[in-house]
Amino acid sequence: MLYRRFGRTELQIPVFCCGGMRCQFKWQDVTPEKIPQDNQENLEAVISRALEIGITHIETARGYGTSEMQLGKIMPQFPREKLIV
Repeated sequence: MLYRRFGRTELQIPVFCCGGMRCQFKWQDVTPEKIPQDNQENLEAVISRALEIGITHIETARGYGTSEMQLGKIMPQFPREKLIV
């Protein structure tokens, strides 16, 4: 993976990012129990694979529906010191 310095910091960030916009179950807010298990497992597999190939920047935003909630649920499984969110 190719990395670049992030702005004026010394943080090395990959040139590719794993975008959270397409990771959401719905654009509208829903309660966590309404998110299908297979959807959540797919998100976990995507993040796992991203980390395997060196993509450590995970991007999300409030406007991405359930993306933040879903990512927040699985993030404790991953080494936080390796992630840029």
